[in-house]
Amino acid sequence: MKTKMVYLTVAVEMDADADEKEVIENCDYFFDSAAIKSTEIQEIFTEEEMNKDNDSDLYGLGSSNFA
Repeated sequence: MKTKMVYLTVAVEMDADADEKEVIENCDYFFDSAAIKSTEIQEIFTEEEMNKDNDSDLYGLGSSNFA
């Protein structure tokens, strides 16, 4: 079967003192559709990384491998 890859960004609000990577590594997430073959979290950006001083960088995704 022929497939294609689609990349999306999901924002997760969590406690200020939480370890972002630990939370994401241990959370459940579901994208439920018969058409979805697999999912994988590929990048984690902190709020600080998203709010860098670059006004032309919408949502701070300039450092993303996919943006």
